[in-house]
Amino acid sequence: MSNHFTTTEVFDTKTSRQATTSNHFTTEAFDTKTSRQANETMDASSLPHAWTEDTRTPIVQFSFHGSSYGLYLLSIPMWIELVCFIVANASLAALFSIVLYFVVVRNPSTKLAYLTGFGIFLPFWIFAPKVLCSFCDLQNKIFLFCVCVVTPNVSIFRITEAIFGFTPEYAKKSLSSFALYFASPMYLVYDKKSDKFLKVGWTKVLWHLQRFVGFLIFTGLLQSLFTLSSFFPSYGQGTPSNWYHISEIFNPVMWKSSILYAILFQFYLATFGEGLSFVTTLITRRQVVAMMNNPIFGSNSPAEFWGRRWNSLIHTCLKNGVYKPVRKLGGSREMAVLASFLASGLFHEWILPVVIFDHDGPVPGTTSLFFVWQAMLISLEYTVGHWKIVSNITRSLPGLVKTGLVILSGAPLGHWFCDGYVNSNFFVHGHIGLMALLPLKDE
Repeated sequence: MSNHFTTTEVFDTKTSRQATTSNHFTTEAFDTKTSRQANETMDASSLPHAWTEDTRTPIVQFSFHGSSYGLYLLSIPMWIELVCFIVANASLAALFSIVLYFVVVRNPSTKLAYLTGFGIFLPFWIFAPKVLCSFCDLQNKIFLFCVCVVTPNVSIFRITEAIFGFTPEYAKKSLSSFALYFASPMYLVYDKKSDKFLKVGWTKVLWHLQRFVGFLIFTGLLQSLFTLSSFFPSYGQGTPSNWYHISEIFNPVMWKSSILYAILFQFYLATFGEGLSFVTTLITRRQVVAMMNNPIFGSNSPAEFWGRRWNSLIHTCLKNGVYKPVRKLGGSREMAVLASFLASGLFHEWILPVVIFDHDGPVPGTTSLFFVWQAMLISLEYTVGHWKIVSNITRSLPGLVKTGLVILSGAPLGHWFCDGYVNSNFFVHGHIGLMALLPLKDE
């Protein structure tokens, strides 16, 4: 267990001997041959969607306490190409919405809506993205995640909401409104008074760009700590044999690792969210709903974590596409919550082995069990939260304590959710596009 959660870097004798000749930071000149080889390797890797190894040349090299490090800039080409794929996905969704509007949106809760929705439209968004990824030979896990998850995931639940008649009224009033609503990877802010989507100026667009770049830098440096410090767990090394042992549910070391993984994943989603916000506001010139609201460090209850802070994009999709339909069919609030989390779990069960893992992937059902556990926590909160004794206790607790309890409530099964991301190459490939401070590899 300890070997998995400790990253040890080994440097060759030559590098160590050169580093120890100085007792202070020493900036080193770039090796022309190394730079040329790195560029040749990058060219050989074709476009960023095929990048699986970090071949960047550090902009600064230095030695500290006998070890050599390099500072790497974020990869602009990677994010430019990724934006192109997202825009292409959104354009496909816009064309798709034309048929969906006339067949399903205008005929909700009918045999036609059920047959075409569940028989044609949903299967298309479940299977077509994977075909597209294979056709384009996407190898980088970040590209696979964004192309196969963002627009397809949103589209799937917007289709189910349309089938059961829960498409927002403002999106149904015209084909153009629905196309804008369905194709946008982010939810647009709608003003009921003016009966229009709120417009934004260039100041807001540039604000999102500034935040996106800031997250690229901060998230990359945060991820660097997972390599630089033994306090942080490792990633990208395959699933350890003891990962799913029952004993690990009660292992405080695993809890710590799961929390640290979750923090890193939160910043990844925040980075993606700001990138999507920038692209959406740039193209549509409309205001968007923020995707992340500091869930790990700001939530005071499981319901607040999942309902108001963690990934509002997917929360709204699940609310309109699963929760409301279950309630419409007569299900209780608790049953609708369970169905929503189960739907999220099943979707993740599909994402992880098909999109992210190159081998067998997580144990089937464990990701869904993690989400079922979260649903149980929220149902318990709904059941006893209004009791006077419970209300008095929660009001007396400091916010920091309540936040800590929320984090700990998810920690025992957290590694079941994290497996597909931390034990695959998801973070390894993601770091290629981020700012990084890493130990230099042996030449």
